[in-house]
Amino acid sequence: MPMLQKSLRLVPSLPHGRSWLRSLLAVPLLVAASPAWGLTPVARPDLAKLKRAEVIGVVDSSTLVVQIEGDLQARLVHLIGVDPLPGGINPTWTELRRQTPLPIYAAGQYLKTTLLGREVLLELDPALAPGPTLPAYVWQAHTLINQEVLFLGHGLLARQTDGLKYGLILKEAANAAKRQGRGYWAPYSPR
Repeated sequence: MPMLQKSLRLVPSLPHGRSWLRSLLAVPLLVAASPAWGLTPVARPDLAKLKRAEVIGVVDSSTLVVQIEGDLQARLVHLIGVDPLPGGINPTWTELRRQTPLPIYAAGQYLKTTLLGREVLLELDPALAPGPTLPAYVWQAHTLINQEVLFLGHGLLARQTDGLKYGLILKEAANAAKRQGRGYWAPYSPR
């Protein structure tokens, strides 16, 4: 709220009791402060349709190692609709600096701090067949992690999202990240 109060001080006082106009001018500032409001909310499906799992490892910005409840072996889970950021972003920059580019580092850190050691819920898409790596939508409480990863620019939208249950929602999140310059799309990103 302090940012909103500071910006309202910049609006000149209006004569003749037009305080409503001053309030109306604050609406764009409020919306700009929380860009996630523009995303379509996603309702988590019934718990009976989801598989419980614990995240025991993070491979990259689109792949997790999980222990599914009731299974003896750990499984690799790929976030549906999310491709990892390319590891060789501008190889000259990476070679000169001898460090991981910030967007790739931030993507891995996001998943580690958000999911590692925590329980998640996995939702399978009927359009995709499970293989050695299980494609799934990953839910943490009521947050669709696939959408969150794309919205923050920590992953790229997969080429094939048509016909997927949340395909349009994932496209919307990826486009918002690109428009707002988040993560991989940030101006300082060494692409």
